[in-house]
Amino acid sequence: MSEPAEARPPEPGLEGPERAVRTVTLRRLRRPRVILIGSILYLALIFGVMLWRGISIEPEWVVLALSVIAIALGRARTFVADWGPFLILFFGYEAMRGFAGQTGFAPHDLSGLERAVFAGTLPTITLQHAFYRPETVSPQDIIAMFFYFMHFPLPIAVGFVFWVRSREHFRRFIAALLLMALLSFITYLFWPSAPPWYQFMEGVVPDKVAVHKILNETVEKLWGNNYVVSPLYSHLNPNKFAAFPSLHAAFPALAAVYAWSRYRALAVGLILWTTAVLLSIVYLGEHYAVDALDGFLYVAVATLIVEAFNHWRGHRRPAVKKTPTPARPSA
Repeated sequence: MSEPAEARPPEPGLEGPERAVRTVTLRRLRRPRVILIGSILYLALIFGVMLWRGISIEPEWVVLALSVIAIALGRARTFVADWGPFLILFFGYEAMRGFAGQTGFAPHDLSGLERAVFAGTLPTITLQHAFYRPETVSPQDIIAMFFYFMHFPLPIAVGFVFWVRSREHFRRFIAALLLMALLSFITYLFWPSAPPWYQFMEGVVPDKVAVHKILNETVEKLWGNNYVVSPLYSHLNPNKFAAFPSLHAAFPALAAVYAWSRYRALAVGLILWTTAVLLSIVYLGEHYAVDALDGFLYVAVATLIVEAFNHWRGHRRPAVKKTPTPARPSA
């Protein structure tokens, strides 16, 4: 049985000032961990209250909440310098995504591809017939809605974890995220596709093949007209044909890819999260499963491009010659 910590003899070679320095160093290493745990509880409380009160969780609220943590870490200026450009580009993408739906291109019907992949069935219809009850709000409706609404908060929160540990790793992740969003925007612009709820809209097709837009129906049942969307987003024109690829599935998948080499437990959790998102968006009628599979392809392409560029830039960067520092004379 190991000796109690207080009874252990002092470590050899650590006496007086050396032991004091080691104690201070350990305290500094523990401080970010304490702040990280507190931050998780803080974010969970904020987002939980927002969902409970029917307030849309949007990127600006997530970044505002994270800025408080950055101030607690003493890195407010660095936070503004690193996150400012990302926010500008991300909001620019959001505005352009709405424009992509106004180009006049007819949306493609992917139900045939979905049936080809899933042996003649449509997983959305199968899941809704098995689990959806239009007359009430079921637990699976709440869970699916939660994973759908965490579309923006999750990659931003994971990016913050990367940023706290390594700004360089954070920048690569953000570069891949923005590149993937740009590639998706180009696809939405020239090759729009209709989601299941639109292709099999209630009142247009027979009831046995109709797809409920569960998200809207659940929001209506829970909050009615009291669901709050910020003026910033209420003035944007959403693109209902931005379905293929699914960025709802691609964002957490990309986060898992970039977490894998450094934070294995986080990466495994993100893989499970991505699976839950896939099931949720298909059940809600917002995406076909092939939309998510295509999203994973975009994850691979964006990651390969960013990492190849980073590797190329590293080899082109000239080696920095270190000038030897002259020794100071002793007192």
